[in-house]
Amino acid sequence: MLSTKKIKASPQSPTQLVSLSSADMIASNDDILTLILHRLPLKSLLKFKTVSKHWLCLITHPTFRPHHNSRAISGLFVCRLSDITNPKYDFLNLTPHSSRAPFKSLTFIDDSSGIKILQSCNGLLLCCSFRSNRLDTTYYIYNPTTKHYTVLPPPRHSSSGYYSFGVSLAFDPSKSPHYKVICIRNYDPELLDHYQVEIYSSKTGPWRPSGRPFVAPSNVQFENGVFWNGAIHWVSDWGDSLCFDVEEEQMRDIPMPSGDGDVRLYRYFGESGDHLHLVEVYGSDNLQFDVYEMERDRSGWFVKYQVDLNPVAAAFPEMVRGYADPIDLHSYAFSILCVVHEETDEGSFMVLHLPNKAIRYNFNDNSFRKLHDFAPLRSRVGVGGDSSLEFEYFDAYQFIESFACV
Repeated sequence: MLSTKKIKASPQSPTQLVSLSSADMIASNDDILTLILHRLPLKSLLKFKTVSKHWLCLITHPTFRPHHNSRAISGLFVCRLSDITNPKYDFLNLTPHSSRAPFKSLTFIDDSSGIKILQSCNGLLLCCSFRSNRLDTTYYIYNPTTKHYTVLPPPRHSSSGYYSFGVSLAFDPSKSPHYKVICIRNYDPELLDHYQVEIYSSKTGPWRPSGRPFVAPSNVQFENGVFWNGAIHWVSDWGDSLCFDVEEEQMRDIPMPSGDGDVRLYRYFGESGDHLHLVEVYGSDNLQFDVYEMERDRSGWFVKYQVDLNPVAAAFPEMVRGYADPIDLHSYAFSILCVVHEETDEGSFMVLHLPNKAIRYNFNDNSFRKLHDFAPLRSRVGVGGDSSLEFEYFDAYQFIESFACV
């Protein structure tokens, strides 16, 4: 029979009967305690790590995985252009409750050349130093939730005079606590279309070459890799695109939508909620377009959402350029920062960047609302003035709360 002890009531609380032996039993049973901790939100777990060394050990164990949506996007980091050697980041909160920005600049390590984000992947950030010489670039993996980071060893080719065309992160916490980093480098300085894959694994360690050199068109955007469904994907300006299966270590072609011309005018290419999306916009009247989603077997694309931004342009007349931009041929100023696939289609939405602001556009009912005001800065997209834009999709990085070890 369990023993109990009466606690004398205070003026603020009624008399309670507390079973000390039951509490002791739970505290001493790691299985029961772990089940309880599993059901707590990540912010509570961060606080409970300081309760005791025993709790810290349980929560930080590689096999500990909280029961929450590990793919839910809490916000976006958007890179400002105020200081290219030490970029600042605006934070766009995508949750219904207020939330502080995890950081405004990357200062987790003292790198004299400054640090920028290259890619976000399921809670981890792939970052690099701002050195002008690509051979001297330092790469980092950073978890903005736990504030932990690791410095990657330099790729094997760095000391040989070869350079990277793109470095990408592959991490799927639902399958493994470990991550891999994929580097695409030139194979021979005299053969511009010949490349070599190198892989770094957080489990096995050093960089190593993967397979034989391969040939790829120069229009493949290796610097903007997207990890989805076990592979890194790269979009091309025309023709088929490429993906690299991380487990099988095989490079494959992937088909693309037919488009309306010889050159692909894509405005967005990214992953959310384990779905890969693509947006192509053609013509000067660019307010109506489709959002494509890739088939799970990568056999092709289908139209997932149909978008009509005419009501948005009516509400925000600063979108209207009054001319066709000589670069992107669009007469309305907007860019797509992120397509967010929620657990239900009714909640899925898109984050748009308009001049000096960001808005949230709901796919289900075409409703929209302002998310964020940007302080005016010099423009990157467009030709300047009030109609200019500052960001594209590759300037926005997902923030997903994660306990992943780096």
